[in-house]
Amino acid sequence: MQCGQRLTTAIPEGDTRRRMVCMDCGFIHYLNPRPVAGTIPVREGKVLLGRRDIEPRRGFWVFPGGFMDVGETAEQAAARETLEEVHLEVRNLSLIGVYTRLEPGVVVIVYEAEAVGEPEVGHETSEIGWFAPDDIPWPEIAFDSTEAALRAWVQLRS
Repeated sequence: MQCGQRLTTAIPEGDTRRRMVCMDCGFIHYLNPRPVAGTIPVREGKVLLGRRDIEPRRGFWVFPGGFMDVGETAEQAAARETLEEVHLEVRNLSLIGVYTRLEPGVVVIVYEAEAVGEPEVGHETSEIGWFAPDDIPWPEIAFDSTEAALRAWVQLRS
């Protein structure tokens, strides 16, 4: 909002979608997806997953990841989130894939990464574990994007 007036939904001139628009000054407020970056940390053919201790999907397994900050690359965000969530440094990031989650409006960028050091439970996880491809707890995976990325990783390994 630029002029301080209330926004309403309308289709701006030259557009085809409803947007949040100020009818006084013409300002258009675009609601765009937010980028999320994560890693699938790997050591000796196993992946590190953490059991979420926060909502949404508390109690389900995920790889480390989170929202990018302004001023960092996707790779930097993925490495930072891994360090924050499971206290693990990673290196040699390699893109696994990009996944869109329509409902929450996020785009998830996932990298395979070489694990460096020993992980620890972070403030967003209740436990961590290393899983061989055949041991991944598929019914307990938190998000469709997490499952898709893990399945892509397993496919790359076979």
